[in-house]
Amino acid sequence: MKKIIPVILMLLLSSLIVIGSSGTFVYFNTEREVKVAVVPHDEEYISFMCYDGYAATVVVDQNSQVEFDALTIGNYLNELERVWIWLDPDYSDLPTGAEMWIESENGVEKPIDSQQYYTFLGNITVGTADPGTYIVPVTIYARWNGGDAVIEACSIRVIILSGPTIRKVLLSGNTTGIPLKTYQEWVFQIIVNNSGIPRNLTIKDVIPGEFNVDLNRTSASKGTYAFTRHGKSDHLEWNVELGPGESAHMNITISTRWVETGHGGKWEFTTCGTYPLNEGAKIVGYDITSNNITVVADVNCEDDGNCEHDCGGSNKKCC
Repeated sequence: MKKIIPVILMLLLSSLIVIGSSGTFVYFNTEREVKVAVVPHDEEYISFMCYDGYAATVVVDQNSQVEFDALTIGNYLNELERVWIWLDPDYSDLPTGAEMWIESENGVEKPIDSQQYYTFLGNITVGTADPGTYIVPVTIYARWNGGDAVIEACSIRVIILSGPTIRKVLLSGNTTGIPLKTYQEWVFQIIVNNSGIPRNLTIKDVIPGEFNVDLNRTSASKGTYAFTRHGKSDHLEWNVELGPGESAHMNITISTRWVETGHGGKWEFTTCGTYPLNEGAKIVGYDITSNNITVVADVNCEDDGNCEHDCGGSNKKCC
C-alpha cells in the first residue's frame, strides 16, 4: 500500500501540469533592482559649478555697478565632442532700477572643447533700486554633434544693499544777513554712514576760492584727509574705512578770504549774492553726492561797486 501512494501522487501532479499548460497567459508581475549613479553638478557630462546652492552670489550697492563670474560650465561628454552653450537668464525678479547682463543671453553660443570649461561673465548696474535679495534663474541650452540638452542650472543670487550715504550739516555761522567786506566764519560737518559690508571710502569736496580753511580747527573722527590748493580753491580728499553700520564725520572750519588790493585789501565777499560754502561732498566710485550749503551776502550792498554794472558771475546778483 505504501508503494502505491507515491505513484498516485505522481499521476495527480502530472495531470495538473497538463491542465495548467493548456490555460491562457493573461498577467505577469515581477520586480527587479535598478541602480542609478547620482553625481554632483560639477561631475555631470555637462557640468556647472554651484556654491551654497547658487551659481553666483552678487553683492551690489545702490547707485553702483559690479562685474562678476555668472556661471562656469564644463564639457565632459564621453564622445569627446565639442559642445556649444548659451544661457537664458530670467530677470523678472529684479526690482526697478536694477539692470543685469549675462554673457550669451542673446543666443550667441560659446563653444567648449572636450574636457574644458568656460566661465560666463555678468554685469549688474543698480540705481535707486529697493534693497533686498533677488533670484535670477538660469537655463542652459547645449548642443553637440548628434544631440542637445536643456538644463536648469543653479540660480544667481543678487543682494542689493542701501550703500553708503553722505550728508552735510552747518554747525555754526550765518547763512543770510551777511554784510560785504567783513570777516565771517563757518563750521560745517560731513557725515558718512555705511551699511552692509565693510568699505574703504574716499570722499572728495571743494572749498571755493572765497574761503580759507582753518586746518587747526578741522578734524575727522576717523581716517586720514588732506587739502590741496587748485587755483584759489581748496580740494579735500578724505579716506576712511567703515564697518557694517558704522559712521564717521569730519568738522571743517572755513572763513572769508582776505583779498589783497592796491589799497591794502578787503575781506570777501566783495559782491552781493549767493555763495556755496562747498560744492557738495562726493563718495568716489558711487553716484552719491551730499547736499551743499549756501550763504547769502545781502547787507551793505551800496558798497558793491558792481551794482550799477554787470555783476560778472552766474552765482551773484546785484542788490
